[in-house]
Amino acid sequence: MSSNRNHNLIMRLEEAKSILDSDYEKFQEMIDEFNINLDTPQWDIVCFLIFIDLGEKSIKKQKWIDFWHRSSITRKYKNLVYIVPASYIQLSDRKKSTAFFLDLLNQNKKLLRNLDWKVYLSIFFQFRSSIRPKFTKRDFTVFSTILQNQTMNTTELSEILKIDKSNISKYKNNLVSRRVLHQGISLNYHRLNLRVYGTLFEYPLSNRTNLFDELSYNDLVHSVYSSNIGCNSSLVYYVTPNYDGVFDDLQTFAAKFCQEKDIPYSTAIHFLTSTRLKSFNYSSYDYKKGQWNLTPSNVQLTLSGYNPIEVDSTVILTRDFEISNDRKLALNRTGIDILNHILSKNHLSIREVQRDLELTEKETKKHINYLRNQDLYRLRYNPAYVFGLKNLVLFLGTPHSDQIDIHKKLSFFPEVYSEQYTSSEKKGLYFIIRIPNELLVESIETLSDCFHEEIEKIFTVDQMYSKKFLLPKEKYETVFQEWKYSPEDILGRIKENG
Repeated sequence: MSSNRNHNLIMRLEEAKSILDSDYEKFQEMIDEFNINLDTPQWDIVCFLIFIDLGEKSIKKQKWIDFWHRSSITRKYKNLVYIVPASYIQLSDRKKSTAFFLDLLNQNKKLLRNLDWKVYLSIFFQFRSSIRPKFTKRDFTVFSTILQNQTMNTTELSEILKIDKSNISKYKNNLVSRRVLHQGISLNYHRLNLRVYGTLFEYPLSNRTNLFDELSYNDLVHSVYSSNIGCNSSLVYYVTPNYDGVFDDLQTFAAKFCQEKDIPYSTAIHFLTSTRLKSFNYSSYDYKKGQWNLTPSNVQLTLSGYNPIEVDSTVILTRDFEISNDRKLALNRTGIDILNHILSKNHLSIREVQRDLELTEKETKKHINYLRNQDLYRLRYNPAYVFGLKNLVLFLGTPHSDQIDIHKKLSFFPEVYSEQYTSSEKKGLYFIIRIPNELLVESIETLSDCFHEEIEKIFTVDQMYSKKFLLPKEKYETVFQEWKYSPEDILGRIKENG
């Protein structure tokens, strides 16, 4: 264990001692006995065992959950984003969460000594997918309103729901403490003079190529959606400077890469981010029981046109930004640093920006006000990855003009995201649909019947690999207020591997 890790562990133990008081001795004994490090699954198991021992000591319990969440940071295992169980324990009933950790201990006969990450994560993701949060009626109403209106502003929520601000604050705090909402950020790619592309690869299961491992070295790679059902399907996202040659370079690179890795199919895609739409429909979620009321017959009837569920009441949110070509972007390095800070944190805190970037309060507020007034970013609010939903990617070879109608037709599903795309061969529509796990097979079959020959590609997402994308500030010319681009940014790897 490095000296830095030793120091971090000592600091964490001191904080644990201040929370646990008389309950600390058992925690210290387990840490010492099994030589536990922060960056191991054993840390989470011990934190959970202490959580169980605390019983109904509510004050300690909540403080311990907060400590557990802070001390067991989000990390990656072979590019797999792992979010600590502390985010989910409160959403699951005691019996289910205890069974999860007991299963881990049973898998590891030597108790806490040699638990393999692969074993741990396979059980962890099964556990996470089983969680269905329960709500009070009022908490669920506030939760749904935040999603539909994309705001956490107390005054706005109070006006919409006709509820006193103090009560709104209480309900919001309940949702935040239970972590059923996830805050993210969307960038205004148009104003930033950036574009979003994708490359779709398909290859046999016998081909073990890991696209994220192979391509994540590139600063322009944003994330990878992957599936290994039937065959390997991987959709690689790129965020690039706004140059017409990028698309051709991506095609050239994909063709060479496929030849190198024995991948039979690839295609480059340009996503038209100005057409992004999003809808949330949790009306079929039974918040008292924590389960979905959607059935295969609901899916079949709705997609067939009978529309038994009130999809017309679903709000379709416009996810793009107003496009304006008459304003020259005046963005300096500090502005990019602040945007990257928000991207890395998934929230905006003036105090954190001031501290981390070593700015004065006046400078911080001035730069943030500029970014906000230029509409360069927006905070987004999405449900946490609990609720037992699975991502389904759907490419349709239908006219762009059909986007709203098809999105509306699909909007009885809990979440639907759509945008238009173009490729070298055609134009079409791109959808990400979140579907209850138990309805996945029936939904794929029904969607296939409904859209039939229009379907270009359909696959479920087993994992989304992300590298915490940040703007490549070294490619930004502050003098000319524009991004640099060279074909080497995409094609460089081809020459390296020769």
